[in-house]
Amino acid sequence: MQLIRWPVFAVLVAQLALAPAAHAQGQVQFIPSVSLITVFDDNIFARADGSAGQMMQLRPSFEGSWESPVVRLLGLYSFDMQRSNFSSLTTLDARRHGLAEARFRTSPFVTVGLTTQYDRTNTPGELDADTGFLGERLNAERFELAPTLAWRLGPRTVVTSGYDWITEHLIGGERGTLHMGRASLSRDVTSRTALAVNYVGRHFVDHLDGLADYQSHAILLGWTRVLSPGTTLTLSAGPKVRARRGTDYESSATFARVTPRGRLGFNYWHGETIVLGVTGPVGVDSVTGRMGWPIRRRFELATLLGASEITTIDDRTTRVYRGSLTGTWSPGGIYSIAASYDADFQDGSIRNPVFLDGARVLFDERVLRHVFRVSVTIAPRYKRSILPPDEAARAKGVTR
Repeated sequence: MQLIRWPVFAVLVAQLALAPAAHAQGQVQFIPSVSLITVFDDNIFARADGSAGQMMQLRPSFEGSWESPVVRLLGLYSFDMQRSNFSSLTTLDARRHGLAEARFRTSPFVTVGLTTQYDRTNTPGELDADTGFLGERLNAERFELAPTLAWRLGPRTVVTSGYDWITEHLIGGERGTLHMGRASLSRDVTSRTALAVNYVGRHFVDHLDGLADYQSHAILLGWTRVLSPGTTLTLSAGPKVRARRGTDYESSATFARVTPRGRLGFNYWHGETIVLGVTGPVGVDSVTGRMGWPIRRRFELATLLGASEITTIDDRTTRVYRGSLTGTWSPGGIYSIAASYDADFQDGSIRNPVFLDGARVLFDERVLRHVFRVSVTIAPRYKRSILPPDEAARAKGVTR
């Protein structure tokens, strides 16, 4: 699996080196913003006997993008300053988030991309978005790097490949790394139906277990159908071979519908990933539903319901149930106001015991948590179109 990354990087570098100069009109956008957020959390440390807490957060953010017919660049960085009724949670660096994305259309048939993301937080559960697993309030970091390549072989056939490198760790504690290689061949059978053959290979490096390595390889058959304008169904399934754990299967199903009246989406996934503080990979069965309704032109409601079952390599299991309701009001201009309610229930703990002050600490089996948030955001937008040199000269009446 270590060999997966090098062909992807080699192709990426070669395509960038051969990329033609971009002369089409581009657009630059810059969005500085600041959000003031108030939070009430009735179980701030995610324990069986929760302690309620109030927090005030100030979140400056900076987003910029450049887009043309052949190039798309995006960058985002934000950080949270936080004040809490718990002195240990009052800090100028409660959370950081950085994202950089690049897409280059090096020819009419080839597109290469690179995405990188960095997160640091004192709420590790925010980093386990695939599972929804709740963890203790400990400082944690996550870094992801993902190059991709898409090559259109003909009007109906596309080959895509990608590599994901994800590493996450508790500050001064456990660390886990996931290498994932992906390759896909898809073909449009009709204007509304596509078939695909996918390969997914994973290499887990567990720093808790003497740098033990775990591998898995899956071959999946996929089917995508456009049921109606704005409505798509995608199914994928296939066998998987796992090192030291025998055979299994991997599958996913996605339903998405987008209309002027709202958005609706359902997702099911049976696969593998990593969780902070847990030895080796974990198996995940996850079901998620999302809905959004534009009640009026300036007001929107959105809800999320999800459930997941997480199983470790030594057969410990936990179930997580989560839901949220969010309302957003945009009165116009640069202001927006949002309010949300989140509920999480976790039954069973898969976290490895830790030692604090020489004592062995076990994590709670059942955790119930409710969180209320209200935020006010100010986000001015600055846009500018940039003409290529020849067009800019003509616009000024200069002949080149």
